Amino acid sequence: MIGPTTNQAMGQRPPTGPLDGMAGPLSRRLGVHAPLSGDDLAALSRLAVRETVVVAHTDLVRQGEPAENAFLVVEGIAASYVQRASGARQILALLLPGDLCDPDLAHLEHWDHGIATLSHCRIARVPRAALEELIATRPAVALALRRTKLEAEARSRAWLAALGIGHATERLLRLFREIIDRMHALGLADRNEGPLPLTQVDMAECIGTSTVHVNRVLQELRRSGMVELKGSRLRLLDRAGLDTLAGE
Repeated sequence: MIGPTTNQAMGQRPPTGPLDGMAGPLSRRLGVHAPLSGDDLAALSRLAVRETVVVAHTDLVRQGEPAENAFLVVEGIAASYVQRASGARQILALLLPGDLCDPDLAHLEHWDHGIATLSHCRIARVPRAALEELIATRPAVALALRRTKLEAEARSRAWLAALGIGHATERLLRLFREIIDRMHALGLADRNEGPLPLTQVDMAECIGTSTVHVNRVLQELRRSGMVELKGSRLRLLDRAGLDTLAGE
């Protein structure tokens, strides 16, 4: 289901402090992949021109629209997706705090996918020209962006394999583990517990099945004592068992 457009759902506000605001999650994310100097961090702090607060299930950009801005997730969970004329949607990747979509903006004319929020988010827009200048003048940042993109592509390959040969339970468990593990790496979740602000519709669109089947699998996992899902809080109760069920 497609939500309201950004014009309807965004509340614009001025940028916050240079490294503890919009650029903070991005600098932490990139710093994992390459050492960044003080000048690199300062350049990142100037990258985004404005921050917006966006409600859940809002399109940031739709397929076919001109590729004028990249989007930095500061808080919350967003996703890239493709959608058919029938309205059926497949989520391609989750975008968590510090994720920049898309660092390859300079090579795009139009978006071949959409980007939408799945939860309440803070989003920063990054103009194409600013991103191109950053990549051209800050080689360490460019390297970190490339390595971050390669990491995301590796996750996409793993998801493609799961969609092709994995069953629904395996795919849902992979989704749960990915969110917890990535949030844990950001310091936003414990090792086996963290936020899961997704609806069952979101989950179904992530794992390529129906909401009815997602509900059935969730009930089975609860009965098995492997997961606990209360509201938007997820606990993985049997990590070893989950790994086995997920095919690992």
